[in-house]
Amino acid sequence: MQLLDNFILFMFLSFVVGVIVDPILRRTTNYEWLSTRYLFSDSKTYEKIGILWFQKFLKVTPLGSFNGDIKFTHKRDLATLKAIRDQMATAEISHWVGFALMLGLTIVAWFTRGTVVGLGYILFNLLGNVYPSLLQQYNKRRLSRVISTLEKRSPSNH
Repeated sequence: MQLLDNFILFMFLSFVVGVIVDPILRRTTNYEWLSTRYLFSDSKTYEKIGILWFQKFLKVTPLGSFNGDIKFTHKRDLATLKAIRDQMATAEISHWVGFALMLGLTIVAWFTRGTVVGLGYILFNLLGNVYPSLLQQYNKRRLSRVISTLEKRSPSNH
């Protein structure tokens, strides 16, 4: 078996690369802009492509524990919610970095190892990077609405 045939190994490698590259990206001037972008303009589009199904899938599998630091506590103040939103943005961007790495590997694997291996890369990249990024966007949008409402209610934030 060739090393490129092991798309599961490279999926985990993409996670590691994403975690390493995110702090580097944080130092750039575009990070804040990047962390507030959404692929789709409304929540319904995310739901139409199955993001709620994916969320349920994560909750019932061990995969749901990978971003274990993103948890809601009983403390729901503005600072806590903003910190959770920042953690979501970090997870999202890390997955997008992993997606880019896996996309490059997909192209190489497709042409050097064949269609079956290439399709394996596509499947694992979708489930391991694209859908987690989209789920973070979906949840981040919902949380941003709550944050916005709290900011409007709080006179100290104006």
